[in-house]
Amino acid sequence: MLPQGIVGKSTVLQLSTQTTSKLRFSDRESDRMDGRSNTTLMNAGGTQSFVDGLWVLSRSSSDTGSNQHVNVVGPSFTVGRSPGNNLCISDPTVSGRHAEILTINRDLFVRDLNSTNGTLLNGRRLQHLTGLRSGDVLHFGSVMFTLQSSTDECTSSTVTADVSAEALAHLQFDKLLRRPALRPYFQPIVQLADRTRIGFEVLSRSYLLGLETPEKMFRVAASRKVEAELSQACRIEGLRIAEELPPSKIFLNTHPAELTHGDLFPSLERLRAEFPNSDIVLEIHEGATASSAFLREIRQRTRQLNMQLAYDDFGAGQARLKELFEVPPDVLKFDVKFVHGLPYTSEQHRETIRSLLKIVRDLGVIPLAEGIETVEEGSVCFELGFELAQGFLFGRAENAAFWTRES
Repeated sequence: MLPQGIVGKSTVLQLSTQTTSKLRFSDRESDRMDGRSNTTLMNAGGTQSFVDGLWVLSRSSSDTGSNQHVNVVGPSFTVGRSPGNNLCISDPTVSGRHAEILTINRDLFVRDLNSTNGTLLNGRRLQHLTGLRSGDVLHFGSVMFTLQSSTDECTSSTVTADVSAEALAHLQFDKLLRRPALRPYFQPIVQLADRTRIGFEVLSRSYLLGLETPEKMFRVAASRKVEAELSQACRIEGLRIAEELPPSKIFLNTHPAELTHGDLFPSLERLRAEFPNSDIVLEIHEGATASSAFLREIRQRTRQLNMQLAYDDFGAGQARLKELFEVPPDVLKFDVKFVHGLPYTSEQHRETIRSLLKIVRDLGVIPLAEGIETVEEGSVCFELGFELAQGFLFGRAENAAFWTRES
């Protein structure tokens, strides 16, 4: 028997093998449950019944602040959106019959029932019947539960599950540094004169919940002080997948932390050794280093490795003309702030940009306009002297398979 005397907003829901009652979780019903100290089920005879259970699924609601718990009872325990399941979840990402939890000799196993959005165990999609243990995190579609044993020693009278998205992200982060967890996407870079596609910038994503975007990935990486390692993994996986693309320049990002990390140059050497034929353009954020000497060393080392150098987001902060003159890159990527609104600016404003672009080209640097979204912006950028361009007008970031089909 699970201990009673539940405190606060936690709600305990329990199932009996002797009742046909089912559970349905939805936001509205969570609201109605919120505030109750105990919840019981009515058995067939109309009396209240609490049931012993070795395993408990727990769900935390961020909307109501309540916790919901359900005993996993019986040899077969089904989860899905349809009312006939033992655990019915009213969520559009959950399939009618989504997953099944099996009890075999007091051990628990889970399998996906060919659901649309899959069942994830600790961030990894299930492919076959898999054993479970206390503390595992299960996602049915986008709905998260944690599994606990009711026999675990606990200082509380209830089985709790206060696993936030941030905690899940930290839990799964180690998997992110393994290549299969990263998903490179490729945004095209074109010649403005004829819109010929000359290359792609690699933009990394992840399939791991809580780590889907670069912002999420690098936030957790920063807390662990492994931004450089993550950045290196993104470059390696990006080039590996880029081999599926038609021959193109591949623009790879660096993280500012790498410029104070002693492994930048060795990592580039390893990259070139693994991908000897890739046409690589290495991007450095224009405000990432205050040292012209270090930029000069980066340019020298990239040339030795047959890589080109690009300064990214030029003008996003302090447009550093001194470094541009002293250590000109191969490509200068102008920040989106230079582009948005250009068709509606004054002639004086345009002349200023035209003069700056002439200086850039006189240095032997190719100017690239980032963030072009409209035909008008593209036309003005070409008229002012930009040679390359990138933005939604020419294509969003897509996977390699998409661009292979487009070729």
